Amino acid sequence: MLTAKVMLLGDMGVGKTSILYRLVYNRFEGQYKSTLGVEILSHDVAPSDGGEPMRLVLWDTDGDFGTQIFDTVYVTGASAAIIVADVTRPQTVTRMVELVHGFEARFPGRPYKALLNKIDLPEAAGSAGRIDELAKSSVRPVSAKTGAGIAESFAELAQVIRRRQL
Repeated sequence: MLTAKVMLLGDMGVGKTSILYRLVYNRFEGQYKSTLGVEILSHDVAPSDGGEPMRLVLWDTDGDFGTQIFDTVYVTGASAAIIVADVTRPQTVTRMVELVHGFEARFPGRPYKALLNKIDLPEAAGSAGRIDELAKSSVRPVSAKTGAGIAESFAELAQVIRRRQL
């Protein structure tokens, strides 16, 4: 089975752990618990063409690292990244852009997905135009609470990893 290391990056409280729990366990935890250091989970993704499944080894990082994450051993061997922001907190979108640039600099040519989480919240309604605009770019609106866009985002990333043989 093919295996790929995928980093989850983003500010504290954007929902990185919630996204992983939705993907791996198909559940949503309403209580916020900050990740300390790194939590590692795995998830098998079946390819759309019916080929061999791919195991994603998912490294859920502490949001306190910020862009210094690229100076740690945690990122060594990363095939790809999921970079998360919270639609209700614009400063997390700014941090997401910084992390995208940092990932591109540290891992040129490696794929990533930028996810804008918490689109299910009422506060996200005021950002509807912005979400539509971001959806047309490389940012995908998702909801860890409802599961919207989560499995598809990881499946697409796995497909790119497989195609590039990372």
